[in-house]
Amino acid sequence: MYTSFQVSDFRCFSRLRIDELELVNLIAGKNNVGKTALLEALFVHSAAPNPELVLRLDALRGITELRIRFRRVQETLWESWFREFDTSRVIELVGEYGRGRRRTVKLSTVSEADAVDVHLDRLFPPEDDQMALSTEAVAKVLQVSYEDQGEKPEMRYLKIEGGRIRIRPHPAPPAAPAYFLAAQERPDLEKLAERFGQLEMNKRQDVLKDALKVIEPRLKELSVILTGGRPIIHGDIGLQRLVPLPLMGGGIARLATLVLAISDAENGVVLVDEIENGIHYSVLQNMWRVVAQAARESNTQVFATTHSLECINAAHQVFSEERPEDFRLHRLDSDLDEIRAVAYGASSLSAAIDSDLEVR
Repeated sequence: MYTSFQVSDFRCFSRLRIDELELVNLIAGKNNVGKTALLEALFVHSAAPNPELVLRLDALRGITELRIRFRRVQETLWESWFREFDTSRVIELVGEYGRGRRRTVKLSTVSEADAVDVHLDRLFPPEDDQMALSTEAVAKVLQVSYEDQGEKPEMRYLKIEGGRIRIRPHPAPPAAPAYFLAAQERPDLEKLAERFGQLEMNKRQDVLKDALKVIEPRLKELSVILTGGRPIIHGDIGLQRLVPLPLMGGGIARLATLVLAISDAENGVVLVDEIENGIHYSVLQNMWRVVAQAARESNTQVFATTHSLECINAAHQVFSEERPEDFRLHRLDSDLDEIRAVAYGASSLSAAIDSDLEVR
């Protein structure tokens, strides 16, 4: 579990350090202050040593270079990750964990000559994937370095070539799972069914049912049913037939996505952009109770952003009732070109709310 995180020269950040990280972390701040960028930086760090996951960053914001053929591409995929689009900089992400452990991830652009000894033979997307990059994309090499404290750094290289991305060496799976839930992401119904199946396999299916009942109290049971050849979660809400999860409402689908991701990311990280999306303010406290329980049971660290004071108040109320040490609010503030983080624990957040101070 992260205890602190530092990001340099990534997106809008020249340098940001965020301390006092807990099991559940809520990130607030004005628009364009870097809340989503902070989640992305954590995702890049958590995804090491598999740079294929890094390539999904822009897709999470709705930019789909990996899926659309362009007539012309003027920049490489990763230029927007570097502060001020300056690829001469080096992105550095440093995560600290319990017991003094530290991992450093660096991203830098190198010339093809500097990586000449690297045989880039793994393709992303695969050859049989008809969704490809423009063949006119600029050929540069992205070097991804990751280093656990006291160990030799390991390197991965990514290159745009012939309309594809080549990766070398073969990417390894992350040590712990990391999931990013984008603000406007449509639920992947097959992935939800798969994760629910994992809960059923371990006789924990009631975790999701009990969570969804905070929005739909009529819910009796959940089942996975093939619909049009696709597995989809259905619910029994007392009607003559079971109802597919998407037809039970956006809030149900959002909460199911959240709970299943947390439950499936045991000992890992879940990153949620605008966690209150689709959730009515009247059930926000119940949502946070569900999040807290799922995170504790799976030992999953949660980072979420919000613009909502109601969401902050609901989280504070829930965690104040039980184990307030599991929760921390982090507000990002911008001062000229510098962005800094201010942490609020239970007592300082109570004082700020009672004094009607702005914490969003």
